[in-house]
Amino acid sequence: MKQEAEKREPMPSVLKHVREQNPTFSKDEAIKEALAMEDRYNESNKERDAKRNAEFQKQWERALTRESYNTMFEYMDGLGE
Repeated sequence: MKQEAEKREPMPSVLKHVREQNPTFSKDEAIKEALAMEDRYNESNKERDAKRNAEFQKQWERALTRESYNTMFEYMDGLGE
């Protein structure tokens, strides 16, 4: 897991923002700062993201259920002919 974190790259927009705000940073320093900024953002929005993921999961399950029913009804209609 730690190895994955080392290979992680920041979002280009965040990296661009860091480089604009700190033009004296080297590329490595800018990448470290951008990754730290992303981590702080993700940590502060963890609760919001959990709610969004729960809502998305509900919508996904509803869509799968509808598709399953549609397939079943199409199959049943074909048997009656």
